[in-house]
Amino acid sequence: MSADLPSFQRYQLAFTAHIRDPLHQPRPQGVAASGMAVYQEIVFNNLFATVSACFPVAQKVIGKRAWLKLTRAFLREHAANTPIFRKIPEEFLSFLADSTSNRPPLLPSYLLSLCHYEWIELLVASIEAPKLDDEAINPQGDLLTEQPVFTPTMQLLNYDYAVHKISPSNKPKQQQSTQLLVYRNVEEQVKFLALNSVTFRLLILLSQSECTSKQALTIVSDEMHADSPEKIIQFGLQALEDLKNLGVIIGTLKPKSSLIKSR
Repeated sequence: MSADLPSFQRYQLAFTAHIRDPLHQPRPQGVAASGMAVYQEIVFNNLFATVSACFPVAQKVIGKRAWLKLTRAFLREHAANTPIFRKIPEEFLSFLADSTSNRPPLLPSYLLSLCHYEWIELLVASIEAPKLDDEAINPQGDLLTEQPVFTPTMQLLNYDYAVHKISPSNKPKQQQSTQLLVYRNVEEQVKFLALNSVTFRLLILLSQSECTSKQALTIVSDEMHADSPEKIIQFGLQALEDLKNLGVIIGTLKPKSSLIKSR
């Protein structure tokens, strides 16, 4: 198929193929080896620096040699869907997800989860939060009987490993269900919170439906077959109040009837 392309495009394909995989793709004719080596070094070093900056823990956990080999495989094998440089870490995650079934045995099974956990900080830090309708939000609303409004930067994460505890000296030997909340506070700082399974389920229900906190907590209580639904409601309300104090919850939705009257 490439034979049907104009000569300059065939040259470009050969040039970039050699940069990606210099050991197996021939150098284009007429290009000096020394000049080609400069391009190889610039491209790979820029890619390596960007990926490594986003995933410092993953790099340390698997070691320099394995990380270098993995990054070279990323350059060689992955076809990116975007030319935006700051999205390279996200492309790296796609590469890891696609290659999970063919992962070399030396790479840990938790690597994708760990890298996603490290990348989420970049995502939350750069999210352009949509402007909220201040008229529809009551900052002092009743957290139990009304529907909470969460900061648009909130991310709810569910992992098979305790990714927030992984380090070179603490590598998980088995899976451990882990729920986290990540958000950007009013000081533009990215914060991470570890959640228990009950609070996580409550927040999932509230973020994916239009129910009030009491309705969501009733669902949670039914799912748990709790002997005392009142205790679950009391526990959930305290958790929501704590999240409001942290800035994760910014208020509640005003009833539609009050909005109509005010207009």
